Amino acid sequence: MTAPANTYPLHNTAIQTPPAAPIERAPQKVTGLPQSAAALAYAGALPPIIAAMLVALQAEGFVNVALEFMILYGGALIAFFGGVRWGVAVMRVQGPNFRSLLGGIIPLAYALPIFALEDVALRLWMIIAALPILLIDDLRATARGSGAPDWYLGVRAPLTILMEVAFVMALAAYLLA
Repeated sequence: MTAPANTYPLHNTAIQTPPAAPIERAPQKVTGLPQSAAALAYAGALPPIIAAMLVALQAEGFVNVALEFMILYGGALIAFFGGVRWGVAVMRVQGPNFRSLLGGIIPLAYALPIFALEDVALRLWMIIAALPILLIDDLRATARGSGAPDWYLGVRAPLTILMEVAFVMALAAYLLA
């Protein structure tokens, strides 16, 4: 005869043991920028920066492909920031509110025409306009305690500036060509 799980035979008597209580850990606040986040973020910035250089240098045979890549990347980046906002909203202890969820949808809705329009300059302008607006709004949300963790903005702010420079450089080269 085998003893049922979570029981121990003791002189023909089985003693039922209570299930183990989960170990509760205090939430740990992440301080500083996680190196993995920084490495991946800056590595992710390299392709559009390289594409912007190809456009600026008017690299023969690469300009149109580089511009289209930058536009698709920029639209995806704006949609990604909407996803981050949605993720932050649903992770709030008190649950998401309508405003924070809407803030996650608006960037995606804004990005959709970027994928569909044909005018290269307009598409680049739309990206150039959206990136700082989203950053400023994210900084304000974090300051009032309803945004992403501080370390996220520690990488997001410099990368947004870097991306902004790359998109402005590509637009200027495109318009001057």
